Amino acid sequence: MLTLEQKLDILMTLATDDQDGPPGSQTLPPRLRHTKEVGALRPLNIRTVRPGNGMRVPLLRILMTNACSYNCHYCPMRRDRKLPRTLLKPDELVRIFLGAHRRGWCEGLFITTGIPGRPVKVMDDLITVLELLRERHSFAGYIHVKMVPGAEAAQVERLTSLATRVSLNLEAPCGASLAQIAPDKNFDVTVAGLEQVRSLVTLERAARQEGKPRDPIHPGGTAGMTMQFVVGATPDSDRSILTKVTELYSGGGIHHAHFSAFRPISETPMENVRGTPALREHRLYQADWLLRRYGFERDEVVYDDGGNLPLGIDPKAAWALRNVERFPVEVRTASYDELVRVPGIGLGTARRIVAERGTALLRGIADLRQLGVLTSRAAGFLTLGGRRLQDVRWSEQLGFWQPEEEAGAYQLVYDVSPGTFR
Repeated sequence: MLTLEQKLDILMTLATDDQDGPPGSQTLPPRLRHTKEVGALRPLNIRTVRPGNGMRVPLLRILMTNACSYNCHYCPMRRDRKLPRTLLKPDELVRIFLGAHRRGWCEGLFITTGIPGRPVKVMDDLITVLELLRERHSFAGYIHVKMVPGAEAAQVERLTSLATRVSLNLEAPCGASLAQIAPDKNFDVTVAGLEQVRSLVTLERAARQEGKPRDPIHPGGTAGMTMQFVVGATPDSDRSILTKVTELYSGGGIHHAHFSAFRPISETPMENVRGTPALREHRLYQADWLLRRYGFERDEVVYDDGGNLPLGIDPKAAWALRNVERFPVEVRTASYDELVRVPGIGLGTARRIVAERGTALLRGIADLRQLGVLTSRAAGFLTLGGRRLQDVRWSEQLGFWQPEEEAGAYQLVYDVSPGTFR
C-alpha cells in the first residue's frame, strides 16, 4: 500500500511531458521543483467530501498555482510574501488527475488557484481544464472548481456548465470588512459573480425538474454553490456572518457555507494577530446546520452580548435553555419537528423515534439509546409516558476558565493555514 507521500510523488511525475528514456529520467521543470516544501503550498492533496447525495467521495484537491497578484493581509500566498512559487499548466493538471483516477486514488476533483495577474486569464485556464476533462476525456464524475472574481460573464457561464459545483471566497460578510484584510479585492464584484452562478444553477435545476435530461458532461453546477468566510480575521461577529449567510441562502442555488478560523501566517501583516479558536468555527457550522436542516429561523439563534455564539455550549442547547417553556417534550406524542429541537436528538434519530413508536412501546432510557438518542444531553428535556427522565435539564463540567477566555492558550504561527483552500 502506497503512502500519501508516495502517491503525491507519483502524481507530480505525471506533470512532466512524455519523454524518451529510462524510467525516472524525467525531471520536473523549475516551476515545480519546490512542490515538496510545505511553505510552497504543495499543489496536491487528497480529501474526502460528501456531495449533495450524501455519499463520501475521495477528491484530488489541486492548487493550480500559489502565485498571486493580490496582497491579502492574512493569506499565505499574498504577493509580497517570500515563498517558492509553483504552477501547473492545464494539460499537466489533467494528466495528474487522470493518472490518479485510473489508479483508484480518487473519484473526483477539486480545483482551486491563486490569481497571478488578470482574473480573465486564470478563468481561461480553469475552463481549459474542465473542457479537456469533460469533452476530450469524457470524465463524467464530480468536479468542484473555485471561481475567481472579476471574470467575464461568458466565462462564468461556461465554467458553471462544466462544473458539478462552483464555489467563491467571500472572506467577510461586507465590503467594509473585506477592505481591512484584502485591499485589492472588491466585495461587490465577488457577490456579482456569485449571483450570476446562482442564477445559472437555479435555471438548470428548474429545467431538470421540467424534464430536461441529466447531462453528466455538462452538469451545470447543480450540486449547488459553496462560499467561504474567514472567521476572526475581521471584527465581524457571528451574528453578522450568519445574517449574511442566511440572506444568501434565501436566493437559492447555494448548498452551504464554509467557515475557516483565522490562523496567523508567518511573514504577513497579520502574523501577530491572535488566531481564532477552532471551537468558534465549529459553533458556526453547528448553527448553520440548524438553519439549513433543522428548520431554525435566523432570529432563533442565541448569541452573547458581543453578537457571537457561546463557545461553552452548542447552539441547539443554547436555544433550548433560552426557551424552557417549550420543554419537556413527550417522546410518545411529540411531532418530528418538536423532537429535532431537543438537544441530543438528530434528524435520523427523530425519524426513528416516530417510526418505532407506531409499532412498539418505548419504555425507558435504554430504548431511546438504542434509537440513537444521546440521553446524557436529551433526558432533561424529555418525558416518557408523562414521567420526567431527568430533573436537571443541563449540567456543565466545572472548569478553571471558560472556552472564551483562552487562558494559557499557546499562540501558534503557521506557514500555511489549514482552512485556506476549503
